[in-house]
Amino acid sequence: MTARVSSWPDSDVPQESRDSARGSAPLRAVYVTNGQFPVHVVQDNGLPDVALTVFANDLRRILSDSSVRGYVRETLSFVNWCACDPVTRARDWRWNAEPPQVRHAVRQYLTVAAECRITVRPDTLGVKASYINATAGTRINVGLLLVALKKLYDVLADHGLYEWANPMVHEAARQTMGEVRRQRREAMRAATGRAPMPAISGVDAPPTDLRLSENYFRLVRTQWQPQSIDDPDFPRAVYAAGQAYGWSLREMCITRTLFESGARVSEVVALTAGDWAVSQFLNRFHACNKGSHGRRVKTLVVSHQTATLCRRYFDDARNGRCAVDPERLTLRQLPALARRSPARLDQIHVYLTARGTPMTAKLFRDHYWTPALRTAGLDADPHLARHWFVTNALRHVERGARDEATLARRKQELIQYMAWRSGEQTLRAYEHVERSDSFQRRLRAIHQTMRRRERLAARPTARPRAGSSADEHGSPVGMSGDLAYLLGEDDDDS
Repeated sequence: MTARVSSWPDSDVPQESRDSARGSAPLRAVYVTNGQFPVHVVQDNGLPDVALTVFANDLRRILSDSSVRGYVRETLSFVNWCACDPVTRARDWRWNAEPPQVRHAVRQYLTVAAECRITVRPDTLGVKASYINATAGTRINVGLLLVALKKLYDVLADHGLYEWANPMVHEAARQTMGEVRRQRREAMRAATGRAPMPAISGVDAPPTDLRLSENYFRLVRTQWQPQSIDDPDFPRAVYAAGQAYGWSLREMCITRTLFESGARVSEVVALTAGDWAVSQFLNRFHACNKGSHGRRVKTLVVSHQTATLCRRYFDDARNGRCAVDPERLTLRQLPALARRSPARLDQIHVYLTARGTPMTAKLFRDHYWTPALRTAGLDADPHLARHWFVTNALRHVERGARDEATLARRKQELIQYMAWRSGEQTLRAYEHVERSDSFQRRLRAIHQTMRRRERLAARPTARPRAGSSADEHGSPVGMSGDLAYLLGEDDDDS
């Protein structure tokens, strides 16, 4: 049985808290490859924390492995911080105490460690709740933390490990929400003679006048804005950085797939031979999507050149996948293997590490992408490849559409390909950024035209118009002459 240890991330807590925690035994998560409990939450002395271990393993029933790690990471950061913060220790605000103490600890963690601003005010139902605003100094995923803690106390209560009500739930808000729903059901029966239909049915219009929430802490979310990458040479710069750093064929195949398919790095490194077999190992892959819990719900398309590189990497017995695969499988062997056991292909990962284990997004990002780009003087996350793909795909769609009907159809095709759950909203966000960037590019041309007119007006041969005053050099007073003096003779618009 092998294990990988995920320790307390120091970047999530203040320096003084980390220093004070060195004398204690902070909890950490240990992930094992098999066994009844694949996730163990243990102290430095090796003793397990039963409640948190139960919580971590219960999450695996409903979440993907990557999501489990995120929930556990944020939870342990909070728990370890409570154990070492001087204020929480002095006032005995423990994470597993009664609800008022837990809420005090969460508020202290959010304001001190996370550097958030918290405002207590009534919501639309008149119930006072704590609204959280992230700041420039916030370095933790506040939304994920709140979801993880709410789930933590639900799981512990179900297992009899927490004897009070969930401290992340506002009891008054829950009661008020129940009363509002009861009144709406009665109003629907009085108006139509029937109970309201489920929202998923689409029969009844969803209520939009109230936004109901039972949460005690509520994150004030800002609208997500995608990043626009206009540089057509961005992929080429990344390829050059990787080549100079010494990337192998594996890293180049992953990177080219990111730029050509618009997929997330976690989706690319999780590809299997079964995903590739849908195109007879050509240029299409089935892939999972964010929130699909491992189900293959989307298709990735790459160029035929990249598909050729992927086949070469898979079969290379010296420097490719075949060299590190314990079974030494090649593409020629896969069709026969699929006929004997079709499910077997889903267990064969396309990208392997030097030890023959599946490549992970974190490993690729931390040990290959980031060092290569940093050495080349580039500061970009692998997710920017996805933004680059969408930005350029959207521009291509808008330029190639002959009419509004064609434009709408092609936008829907893009939404379907990207497998966006909120397709129209996401597309509008990209369109907003694209139009903003497009106008900024036009502003440069406008500024150049204004500057040329100023220079023409500043020439000695230029005569002032009738009714205008001129300085002793013949330039209109207070306009171009002063600008030429202030700006100098730079050629920034050339």
